[in-house]
Amino acid sequence: MVNLSEFTENLKSDRDTQITVGLIIVFMLIFPAYFAFAANNVSSGGALGSVGDYKVSGEYTFIELDSATEGIADGETLTLELHSDAVESQIMGKNLVAVIVNMTYDEDETSGGGPPSLAFCNLPGADNNAADTISATVTRSNITASGSGQNPGTHEVTAEWYDSSIIGTVVSGLSESQIMDELEGGETGIGNYTIDISVAAESGGGAGCPHNDGGEEVTYTVSLVLLDYTIVPDIAIEI
Repeated sequence: MVNLSEFTENLKSDRDTQITVGLIIVFMLIFPAYFAFAANNVSSGGALGSVGDYKVSGEYTFIELDSATEGIADGETLTLELHSDAVESQIMGKNLVAVIVNMTYDEDETSGGGPPSLAFCNLPGADNNAADTISATVTRSNITASGSGQNPGTHEVTAEWYDSSIIGTVVSGLSESQIMDELEGGETGIGNYTIDISVAAESGGGAGCPHNDGGEEVTYTVSLVLLDYTIVPDIAIEI
């Protein structure tokens, strides 16, 4: 039998007792609040929460569809025709939400002319390279995304068919099922992909120090993006 007087004295002086009582109070506050929220946020179907505040988080997996290094001449376009069937076993039953094309490129511009031009090339600024522009467009069905960068460097182009902006946020004013609709890729990513990569080269140098630049070597990787997400109620507990 608990001695109330002894317990009261322990509560005043014993830290372990104070911590235990504090935890009991916190749990007594949290669990009723949570179950009240859950009871009030169940859809008519009895499975998904109705309109409220939800924390949304996600984890991405990247499945390589193609990669290579290709020389692309000035004014030319490298066209890739790919299909999701190439990685069917890796994406089957998964939430496919986007495709990313990553590109890296250096500078292979060369100085032209013979020995007489060497003196001019040593002048300040006379031997500078000019930046080339590497552009890419990725298309899946009626979804298209484009982007460009200049060498030496790297850039990526992403075409997506889900709402990436809500990952890592608290979403208000939507039901759980509505949030799921924003994050599910469905069958949109199943099928053909067309990727166009082009180069617009510029020759640097100057008078007496001509440069040659017929294009660039581009290393690319095409990856399909899988999303695994979680949606949990965002509950503010006031103590």
